Amino acid sequence: MGIILFYLKKIIGMMLMPIPLTLLAMCLAFLLMNKWPKIARFFLLCGILMLGLTSWNPVANTLIATVEHDFPVFDIQQPVDVVIVLGSGHQNLPNTPAVMQLGRSAIYRLEEGIRILNANPTAQLFVSGFGGHAQKMRDAAIELGVKAQRIKMFPKPKDTEEEANSMKPYLEGKQAALVTEASHIKRASIFFEKAGINIIPAPALYLGSEKSDWQIDATAAYKSQRAFYEWLGRTWQWIKG
Repeated sequence: MGIILFYLKKIIGMMLMPIPLTLLAMCLAFLLMNKWPKIARFFLLCGILMLGLTSWNPVANTLIATVEHDFPVFDIQQPVDVVIVLGSGHQNLPNTPAVMQLGRSAIYRLEEGIRILNANPTAQLFVSGFGGHAQKMRDAAIELGVKAQRIKMFPKPKDTEEEANSMKPYLEGKQAALVTEASHIKRASIFFEKAGINIIPAPALYLGSEKSDWQIDATAAYKSQRAFYEWLGRTWQWIKG
């Protein structure tokens, strides 16, 4: 049942992103064109505006800024016992170094985690992610110079809340740096704090820019998508708790 709810949540979340919403509006416009042309034109206009504005850098940077500046960059002068790098995504590429199989977000998260780990020689590195991602992160960390005995994997959690609950027994009385991308760090911190874990947020991968160019491109669309994703995630987290 849990896995069904997980994928259902993912599907609903995907459909509420800017590009799927644009496609939905345009499909409705097509279906209503003959019977209700005025309503069809309204949906068509909504679709064009949605796609155009969310793919325009000044708007995209404004949107992503609403979820990226909750915490400052981690100060490595703060001692920690554990560095937690939350799961992200990867590809399976045979005969390729693990670090080259990690997705963009995973690379940034792992690099920030290792930066903090290097400043704390006795600290452990916790990596997570189901579907083989935790193993991929472990392999990549080893390739980047982390000793295997310093790494603990959590391969079963499917989302951030499950990651926090899985790690809780190993973090009693310990101070942990929590590493995830900047847009996700506030929601992730709430899950870990609710689990009773003492964490210091460590944001990685800032997508926004204070100086926007005026281009309409896929990079801007991705920033808007991340902002929408976090708004939905925070809303669901608020409803639940």
